[in-house]
Amino acid sequence: MVTASGHIAREPQRQAEPDHVARASLLAKAFAERTPVYDRDGSFPFANFEDLSEAGLLALTVSAALGGAGAGAAEAARILGIIGKADPSTALVLSMHYIQHLVMARSSRWPTRLSRKLARETVDGIALINALRVEPELGSSARGGLPASIARRTETGWRLGGRKIYSTGAPIGFFLVPAGRPGTRIVETWDHLGLRASGSQGHAD
Repeated sequence: MVTASGHIAREPQRQAEPDHVARASLLAKAFAERTPVYDRDGSFPFANFEDLSEAGLLALTVSAALGGAGAGAAEAARILGIIGKADPSTALVLSMHYIQHLVMARSSRWPTRLSRKLARETVDGIALINALRVEPELGSSARGGLPASIARRTETGWRLGGRKIYSTGAPIGFFLVPAGRPGTRIVETWDHLGLRASGSQGHAD
């Protein structure tokens, strides 16, 4: 994990919970049968995420204090490896979801009320989360560039403006701004063999 000072702290190693591994392995068999259809159609694998939710794997990296399994990155990677062999698109969406919850569990930048709300929605149902970061000119802001997207305060809240090249799971997820909100638009540019069902489309608002 990355500390507030920017240093990488070594995460304690532990074996993935046998029950989690068994559940993922069982689901992977069903996912593998659905993969060709989802990838051919480019349709989002809703059934896979319903199964993941019912198996308790959607909340794998949600803090244990908030009702999740509280797993770390090593355990999440083990589960993603199992799912990824069966359906790369599902694993890609799930990996982004896991990462965001790992960040929330370890960062003081998230408002407590909001992080609890997002955690509860994931534990109780099928709520996915990701971050929109990659822009046409900048690429990823992880390299230190300044994003062109701007958030302006208004009398009633905030107005966001910008364009993102792609965000995995874009057609069905929301991050701060609900998908489908007036002024937001999904730009369907994603057509990658084996990952069509991940819905990694562009986003503009």
